[in-house]
Amino acid sequence: MKPKNAIFTACFVIAVLAIVISRMRHEPRAKEIFDRTPVKLEYTRHAKCRMNCRYISKKEIDEVMQSGVINMNKSDRRYRPCPTYALQGRTSDGQYIRVIFAQCDDETKVVTCYDLETDFTCHCPGDEKKNN
Repeated sequence: MKPKNAIFTACFVIAVLAIVISRMRHEPRAKEIFDRTPVKLEYTRHAKCRMNCRYISKKEIDEVMQSGVINMNKSDRRYRPCPTYALQGRTSDGQYIRVIFAQCDDETKVVTCYDLETDFTCHCPGDEKKNN
């Protein structure tokens, strides 16, 4: 191999490596599976009843949505028409809660919520279906 060809090959390899490294550094972060800033947030009748019974406010739901941890064991990403995500965390007033969100393309719904440390007796629509 001639010295000119070796220099050209080495420069070409270095240029390709520089391009690859540059693209890797500027790659956007991987998108989280749950959109924490939905355009539209709705509350089901069941969720509103559970929130009232368990003293959970919309502010606390928002806190968990923004900073809660996704519990993959309680989530169902394959559920159709809208995958469900269980997010849990401690609120500013100290409650440890889990919130179930159903996330569609155009909206996110709060399906239900739980206080993970206090057992409340709630009688909300749909509870009787779970006991059968």
